[in-house]
Amino acid sequence: MKKLFFYLIIINSFLYANSAEILLKQNKCMSCHNIMGIKSAPSFSMILKMNSGWFGISRNSIKNSIKNGSQGKYPMFSDVKMPAYKNLSNQDLNTLIRWIVHNGSKGMHNCMRFKKHKMKGMR
Repeated sequence: MKKLFFYLIIINSFLYANSAEILLKQNKCMSCHNIMGIKSAPSFSMILKMNSGWFGISRNSIKNSIKNGSQGKYPMFSDVKMPAYKNLSNQDLNTLIRWIVHNGSKGMHNCMRFKKHKMKGMR
């Protein structure tokens, strides 16, 4: 039973990652965004940082920005306008948001690890 549960988790994560990558390619998300580092729009790590607060990440704010587009939300990118993706279903939006949260948090974690490592070297 444990093996079956384990295999189901692996298959589910593979299908989820695959569908998120398909959505990212179809909607050309990575042409403007990056996981970490600047392109012509904020990175997913920056999006998570700006949409997090006391009670965790505001998935509704991210969902609203994807669905309806946004502009001026990030001061560094005030002249960049994100188009609205009204064609995406709620399931597609949730898949993208899970992917952004998962991969953006990896970027934030790596950035913090780098800062700690750099600080140790400075002592």
